[in-house]
Amino acid sequence: MRYLLDTHVIIRGFDSNDSLPQQILSIMKNPENVFLISIVSIWEIVIKLCVKKLNVNFTLDILLKTIKRNNITILPIKQKYLKENLKLKMIHGDPFDRLIIATAISEKLTLITSDRNMHLYDVDTIW
Repeated sequence: MRYLLDTHVIIRGFDSNDSLPQQILSIMKNPENVFLISIVSIWEIVIKLCVKKLNVNFTLDILLKTIKRNNITILPIKQKYLKENLKLKMIHGDPFDRLIIATAISEKLTLITSDRNMHLYDVDTIW
């Protein structure tokens, strides 16, 4: 299966002080699964680090190295994601989350998220 990780999943998965639910950990440990991250999530993390709204036990360099070491693909922003974003109902006002949703829809990925607003869109989600 192919999964897109929401920003909070990345933060919780990489921060040693936080943990993910067992169901998600099992999915992430399965070597047959493929994991992707939107560059939007990395951008959101950087912004939160800059404005001191995120206190984690990793640096951006460590995050990027860990992503690479675990063969997680970082997806760039593509025009088709922007076009899909235009089609989305205004259920969720967060521009980062809307682009993550549009990415998951465009690439036919299952989105791993606990964000209840994301579950309201026509996107495959788990958690």
